[in-house]
Amino acid sequence: MACSEDGEEEITLYPESDTSFRLFPNDLANNDSAAAHLAEGVLMTVHPGGSYQLSFDKDELKKPPQMQLFRIYRDNRINYRARKVRTVKGYTQNNRFVYEFNCEENDVSLWAVTLAEDGDYYKGKTSNVRLVGEGIYSNHLSLNLIVVGNVFDRVKNFTLEELSQSILKSFRKAYTSITVDTLYVNYAHMHPTIGKSYPKDEPWIAGSSSPDVMVSELGGFPGVENALDLVLVNHIDVDRVMGYSGLFSGNLKGGEGSTVVFGAYVKTDEGIIPVTLNELVSTIVHETGHFLGLRHTTAVKADLQTAGDYSNKDDGFEDTPYCHALEKSSLYKKAIEDIPTDIYGLWGNSIAKGIFDVNMCPDANNYMFPLLTSSGYESLSEQQLETIEKNLRLFPH
Repeated sequence: MACSEDGEEEITLYPESDTSFRLFPNDLANNDSAAAHLAEGVLMTVHPGGSYQLSFDKDELKKPPQMQLFRIYRDNRINYRARKVRTVKGYTQNNRFVYEFNCEENDVSLWAVTLAEDGDYYKGKTSNVRLVGEGIYSNHLSLNLIVVGNVFDRVKNFTLEELSQSILKSFRKAYTSITVDTLYVNYAHMHPTIGKSYPKDEPWIAGSSSPDVMVSELGGFPGVENALDLVLVNHIDVDRVMGYSGLFSGNLKGGEGSTVVFGAYVKTDEGIIPVTLNELVSTIVHETGHFLGLRHTTAVKADLQTAGDYSNKDDGFEDTPYCHALEKSSLYKKAIEDIPTDIYGLWGNSIAKGIFDVNMCPDANNYMFPLLTSSGYESLSEQQLETIEKNLRLFPH
């Protein structure tokens, strides 16, 4: 039992143990599965100092239920537990039930929400759910390129200086809604505490040289703790994958979810082959888009399997087109074990020779298209750029 703000006793309705759907701030995708399970428990990512508004369409037969918030934490690093944070009363606005709350956490946290009505889980409709976040932080961002192992002893088609200059130029061209200040360059073997774990004379293979494909312990690199850590390895030990980033990572403070990882080479059926400078930089810009809160403009089946919500076929933005031909292609139907979430150039070429020409997709030149096409990425939409700025202001840095 707990006490509500008006002194009445209330029953605490904990999130169900099989909670598997999550809401992210400023995400406009359908999230139908999250909406359907909102009353019994949905996870949310929240950030220190953030002001949040959660809303969903009004059920005409109901009054706003109470929203209960819980902090999710690990008990002895094994079991997940929920601790009650507060109860929030809702109100009606523009035919929607609306709830407002602030995050007083010291770090990015995982919260859960349930809806209560008359001592039980809310039984009304919960459609078109939205989580909007407003932050207190700067819209300036610095980059930190971390070179792991002997990458530039092996790469012959571009230099570290050329890569650095191209990254900075491309970020400033693509992310016009924020200010990209500086790009730093550091080396993993020179890390003051864990540098010995990263030999400078050996190729580093993410997912093979260590089990952590994200090389997370390099995040929050000493001396540039508030920069976005871009980790360059020899290659990623997954077929046809050139880069990795967690969707909605948004962590600029080090540790899990604080890195964007990419390889100077890519693993294929024909062996380990080098990527071009343009392919590499496009990969970095694309993966950073995921880090800052952008989905693919057109989802492939691997996206849907990863999130578990098959309603999210696109990013939800009105000003980014959707490629119906890709949905009908063999790529869309591939299982996640066959093709990971992000796929690049080689798949684009093979599809172009087969079922359809991927370069004809209306979103093919958007940075968040799931394939690197022959025309290359060129732009982000106005709504994508607005979301990037909103989310960056949420992330402590």
